[in-house]
Amino acid sequence: DLYFKAWGRHFKFVAEAYYKYIKNLIPYEIDNLNIRYYGTNDAHGYATGIDFRINGEFVKGAESWVSLSIMKTEEFFQGEWIPRPTDQRLNLSVFFQDYVPKLPMLKVAITLFYGTGLPVGPPDSPRKSHTLRIPDYKRVDLGISYALIGERTRFKNPKNILRAFKSMWISLEIFNLLQLSNTISYLWVTDINNRQYAIPNYLTPRTFNLKLQARF
Repeated sequence: DLYFKAWGRHFKFVAEAYYKYIKNLIPYEIDNLNIRYYGTNDAHGYATGIDFRINGEFVKGAESWVSLSIMKTEEFFQGEWIPRPTDQRLNLSVFFQDYVPKLPMLKVAITLFYGTGLPVGPPDSPRKSHTLRIPDYKRVDLGISYALIGERTRFKNPKNILRAFKSMWISLEIFNLLQLSNTISYLWVTDINNRQYAIPNYLTPRTFNLKLQARF
C-alpha cells in the first residue's frame, strides 16, 4: 500500500500481483447459459494477474476510486494450452462522485465499467476451437442522492420522531445509462447446410432504481 498527497488531498494506491497453479481441473464448456462438465479431472492450469487500485477524495469530501485488473487464465487440455472459459484479460472500473458546492446535500456519482470479452465457441466442438470472444463489456451508471436528514438538517425538536435518525438519503440510480447492448452468451443455430450462426443474448437494458436509506 502507498499513501500520498495530490492536489492537497490524501490518496491510497494499492497493487497486488498473484499466480496460482491449479491441478486436477475438471474441464467444462458453456453452451448458452448451460455449463457442461467433461466429468474427468484430466486438466491442469493457472491463473495470474495484477490488480491496481487508487482511491481518495478527487473532490474534497467525496470518496472516489479507479480499479484496473490485468489477468490471464489457461488450462492444459487435449494436448495444448487453451484459455479457460473465465479468461478475461482486462477489467477497468471507475467510480467518481461530486456534489453541488452551494447544495452539499445533493451528490452525483458516475460509475464506468469496461471488461474484455470471454472466449466462446460452437457447442459440441473441441475446446481448442473456442477462439472467438464475446464483445467487450461496457456500462455507465449514474446515481443522484439527496440527504433528507444529515448534519445540516438535524431536527432539534425533541418531540419530532425524525430525531431518531442520524441520516436519511433518497437516491435515484440509472443502470446502463447509455443503453449499451452487452452480450452475455450466444444461442447457436444450425441451418440445413450445417452452418452455425451465433445469436447473441443481451444483458438487462437501461434500468431505474429508487432507494431510501436511513441510519439510526
